[in-house]
Amino acid sequence: MTVDETTVKPGTVFELCEMENSMVPYPVLQYSLVYKTSEQEAQRSIDVVKILKDSFNRLTQLYPIVLGHKERIDNKNVIVVSREDLLEQRIFVHQEPDISSEDFELIRCRRDLWPADVNRLLKERTADTNSLISAVIVCFKGGSGYLLSLSMSHIVADVSGMLILLEQWASIARKMIVARIADAGQYVESEIMPDRAIDFDHARFWEKLSAHPKNDHPHVTYVERQDCGCEGNIGRLAKWAKEYYGSGAHNGDRTTLELRVLHVSSQKIEKMRLKFNTDDGGKRPLHGIQIFYALFWQRYVAKCLQLRNADIDHSQPVFLNIIHNVRSLTPAPDYVGNAVSPVYVRITVGELLANPIIETASLIKSHINTITPGATVQCAEAVNNPSNSFVPKLMYLQRHQESRLVISNASRFPFFDLDFGIGKAISVHCGKLAVEGMSSWVPHSDGGVELYFGAKDGIYTLLKDDPVFAEYVEFSN
Repeated sequence: MTVDETTVKPGTVFELCEMENSMVPYPVLQYSLVYKTSEQEAQRSIDVVKILKDSFNRLTQLYPIVLGHKERIDNKNVIVVSREDLLEQRIFVHQEPDISSEDFELIRCRRDLWPADVNRLLKERTADTNSLISAVIVCFKGGSGYLLSLSMSHIVADVSGMLILLEQWASIARKMIVARIADAGQYVESEIMPDRAIDFDHARFWEKLSAHPKNDHPHVTYVERQDCGCEGNIGRLAKWAKEYYGSGAHNGDRTTLELRVLHVSSQKIEKMRLKFNTDDGGKRPLHGIQIFYALFWQRYVAKCLQLRNADIDHSQPVFLNIIHNVRSLTPAPDYVGNAVSPVYVRITVGELLANPIIETASLIKSHINTITPGATVQCAEAVNNPSNSFVPKLMYLQRHQESRLVISNASRFPFFDLDFGIGKAISVHCGKLAVEGMSSWVPHSDGGVELYFGAKDGIYTLLKDDPVFAEYVEFSN
């Protein structure tokens, strides 16, 4: 898409396509990366902070939609750029005089020990639901490294779309640093282009998906089951919620959540894969991550019930919600926007606790395998259909903590490959989670997975004492 930068001024309106026109409240996504610079890089006579700010400014020129805020006009969601939406309100810099990047790594899983100003800046960015994008740059002691954080409204993009913007920002910054070194500090900001094509045409992406029939994709086996997959899940959600609400099981208390960080190394993922596939005789070989989905779900529900210390209703339904990305299903690799299709798996408490882990993992895989381009479009239509009252019904399912576990797995995305020209990324962090039973997964530097998990403190303690769970999971805080 060609961008006419002269049109990015107060009053510019960007329309969203019908697939992104729902009244769903859009959360703020936040991911942060910590970079460690070498001594040679730290001693370069380059104003790195200025380059990071210039490159972010260039990014917003190329993606002007991110400078706006959401409004509802003529019963449609639109993004409007106003005078208050200009760049100076979007990027924040903090010089940290006392902590080096190495010091920060020692406390990285202990948010309570982070510098107060850093915590304040990051918290303010997630609380700012009016801004569609903002960035925080923290310069650690002596130029030893940086923390770069990007916060974005989900209305603009999901995690994979956000990663594209991070890749674009990184490539612009890297080229500016190279130009600064090679040309004695000279570069023309408006002439530097990122590595990828510029694409934020939302309608184009959904048109491509809509052109596919329901069971069209060669890499996906469509499973014709009434209770399986996105079509069945979303279509039956109203019925499920009514049943759940009518049972009285939703009368749970709402207590303060504790953000916990769990670590599963690549060796432990492989150990899970070998053990559970071997126990099953290799009849239905599954990936270690799929097995961990099932193990995490089962042990979480078991500990929630243990914490309640009440009689267990084995017929009570429980739900696993996997926020599944479908960007690979259509030839639009540079599309910045939302490309997720929620996968809901429902079984009873009794089935989840009694079934072998490999059986539950196989069930989860069969649900994921129903996601095709056509099914994704049907899902979006269902979510955006006012008659479905999707959000209120979804809220019924999270009134009690064990009823719903959410997995947003971004661990396969190449965060560690983001090269801003300022050293190597040594860790990835997720913003604070506000929903009970919500887990956000990011890659760990050892090739494994790190889970940011919102739960009651008692749940965390019980999981830590669970020998089955603790065999594979390290508790980082």
